[in-house]
Amino acid sequence: MKFALALLALVATASAKIEIPNFGRGELHKDIQEFLDLMPVDEIVAITLKYLSEDAEFQQIVEYLQGKEFKDLVSTVEALPEIKKLMDYIHHAGIDIYLMINKLNDRLGLPHLVPPKDLVLRNYATGGLRGYLDEIEAILPIEKIKALYEKKLKESKAFKDFVDQLKSKNFQEIVNKVYANPTVQKILKDLKARGVDLKLIRELLRLILGIVIPVPPRF
Repeated sequence: MKFALALLALVATASAKIEIPNFGRGELHKDIQEFLDLMPVDEIVAITLKYLSEDAEFQQIVEYLQGKEFKDLVSTVEALPEIKKLMDYIHHAGIDIYLMINKLNDRLGLPHLVPPKDLVLRNYATGGLRGYLDEIEAILPIEKIKALYEKKLKESKAFKDFVDQLKSKNFQEIVNKVYANPTVQKILKDLKARGVDLKLIRELLRLILGIVIPVPPRF
């Protein structure tokens, strides 16, 4: 449980406000920050701490995320040219996506991804997984998030362009390739066995972003 304990300490020191680094330019960072500001961070941290310290299934999942199988999956996804194209777009839109991904890679013991050279980066319970997701869902301001999403689509070109990227053929190719990965299929099977409503997630992706999980679906 070494990694679970390390993550427990990380979550315990989380700030009360989630912020994403930027380059001091662009509107997309501000748009996304408004969504993050709606998140009840203190409550999410408290629930996460509870499940990390008390729930054996949740602890096992956290341990899995540090294992070789998950590392190999992350490396495979990061190597996709479609992922590189999407990350470059987000990078140029003013969000330091490479810094975030490389922090994840540091924790997984994976090499850093190299950002475009034209911009300089700045430093800056019990219930298992199903129970954890239920508790997080219960405290999220869903209606406020939906309302802000619709508002941003109408009023922010930067946000609309970002959503269009997520609805693009390039992103659909990312979904197709990741979905076909054997490790992903194993994870989906395990999630379904744990009671996670994958059909609901699939439908939300289709309705909100126009992302279609390859057919025939396996969940």
